Order: sequence, then C-alpha cells, then structure tokens
Amino acid sequence: MSNKDKLKIANVQFEMAENDKAANLAKMNYFIDEARKQEVDVIAFPEMCTLGYHFLTQAPKEVILDIAEPVDGPIFEQMHQRAKETGMAILYGILESGDNGEEIAYNTYVVVGPEGLIHSYRKVHAFENTYIAQGDKLETFEMFGWTCGILICYDNNLPENTRVLALEGADIVFAPHQTGGFDIEKAGMGRIPLELWEKRYDNPQAMRQAIMGPKGYQWITKWLPCRSYDNNVFYVFSNGVGIDGPEVRVGCNMIIDPEGIILAETTEAEDDMVIAVLPKSARQGTLAGSHVMARRPSLYAKITEPIEEIDTRNVRNMVSGENIV
Repeated sequence: MSNKDKLKIANVQFEMAENDKAANLAKMNYFIDEARKQEVDVIAFPEMCTLGYHFLTQAPKEVILDIAEPVDGPIFEQMHQRAKETGMAILYGILESGDNGEEIAYNTYVVVGPEGLIHSYRKVHAFENTYIAQGDKLETFEMFGWTCGILICYDNNLPENTRVLALEGADIVFAPHQTGGFDIEKAGMGRIPLELWEKRYDNPQAMRQAIMGPKGYQWITKWLPCRSYDNNVFYVFSNGVGIDGPEVRVGCNMIIDPEGIILAETTEAEDDMVIAVLPKSARQGTLAGSHVMARRPSLYAKITEPIEEIDTRNVRNMVSGENIV
C-alpha cells in the first residue's frame, strides 16, 4: 500500500441481520462496490457488522463458540478478495474465536488490505457476554503511511484510551459502534420504541426526532467530537442503524477532523454511506494540537495509580440494573 498524504474514507451504517453472516456480507459487498465507484481508499463498517449485536448478550456458550471464527477465517477470505479487487483497505467487525482452542470469543475489528491482514483489535471493554472476553492491548498500526488506532464502542467512553493512541502517534481513530437507544435510562438515554423504526416511512418525523434527540445525535455529539479535539486526531464513527433485538440503533455516522469539526455525517433512518477526504496536513498547527503539546505529565501521577479494576460487564450491570449473561 503506497503512502498517501490524503485519504478518501467511506463510512457505512446499515441495519444488520441477526446471526446471518450471508445477509450482512451481501450488504457490505454492496457498499464496497459503491465506494469503489468513488475511488475510495478505506471503507469502515460498524462493530460486529458481520453478525449483528444485541442477540449476543443472551446467547448461550454453545452459540457463541459455534459462530465465532478466527481472524483469518471465511469472512477474512472474502474481504481479502474484495480488497484485492478494489485496492481498498476494508475494516469490519467479527466475533473472533479464542486462541489455541480456548472456550472464549472476542469482539474484534479487522483491517484487511490487498496484501492481506493489516491489523486486528480486540475490544478492551467488552461486556456483551460472559464468553466474550476483553482484549488487553491499545495499539496503533500503519495504513497508507498513516498511523491509525481502533476503539470499539464502550472503549471510546474512557478518554484515557484515545489519549494513549494519540500519544502512540495516531492520526486517525476508527470507532466502530452499536449504540444509541440502549437500555440505560441515564443522561437522557433509553430505548427507542421499535414501532418508530417499523413505521418510519409512515411517520418519518417521529423517527427523525428520536435519531436527533438525546438518545441519538445529541448524546453522540456530547462527547464524540471531544475525543478528536482533545487529542488532535481524525475520528471515524461507524454505527449500526435500525432494529437490533429490542433496541433501535441510531446511525449518525460521521467523520470528524482534529479540531472536532464534523466533515461528513448522515442522520438518515436507513442504510447509508458518507465519504470524506482527510488531509494529513490538517493535524499541523491546530489549536487542539497546541493543547496536547502543553501537557504536564508530572502532574498526572494520580491517573496512573493502580486500582482494583472492575470488569466492564459488572459496571454496566450496576448502572443498568439488568444482567448480561
């Protein structure tokens, strides 16, 4: 992959079929073809886009282990072929099988290019199921001469994670999600009635209000642009949209520049794709970058003091009052 001073990135939201890899891959292939027409360099899909998401929170161990596959498994083979055909890098989410036959799985995001596997990342704050384990690395990787990082959904809720990637030199953070309209009734959040989505063509205004309100766009833009601005990085927010079990995902896919300014976005209640051109020079001489340079690490020892780490699943169960298996 040759180095590029500018990257053209496509960012996709779509409604996923529950535990139906063929249906989801068909949608992904459609958008890959559309992105190819526009000579895109990179296409990014949401978290767990090949399987769907919410059903995993109640799936028994046997189902989790049965549907998980290795990073270099059948989905990779298909996406690698598409990368070779198009010259693009393709980013997508899978349920990864455990190492060396261990009876565990991982919420993993994979990056594949024409030459093969570029990188894979395991969600470090996974909470979906007892048999979906947390990753333990925050790493960067190189793609088209850009330094990139990945944070999956909940990982982005902790600002320290983005800062670590920024200090490792990240130009871009890819942030695949399945969010909005989730079950925790805090900070204006809560479930969106399924009927709003099902009847969105009959009553588009009601669905649009839900997407743009505190369970969707208002909540996302409360914190997401800050991750870009605080760290002088581009952010690619790729979210699911539509029905996901008992919840409605809000989409709102966006690409944000290092000053926290949204370059491209969609708020449509449907499958959609946005595209933006990212110039590497946009990270130079920024107000955001000057703040990063002015850090005083000698004052921050408290942040790195060891604590008793609490499993993300337990934290989420405490807040939601529910119980993820």
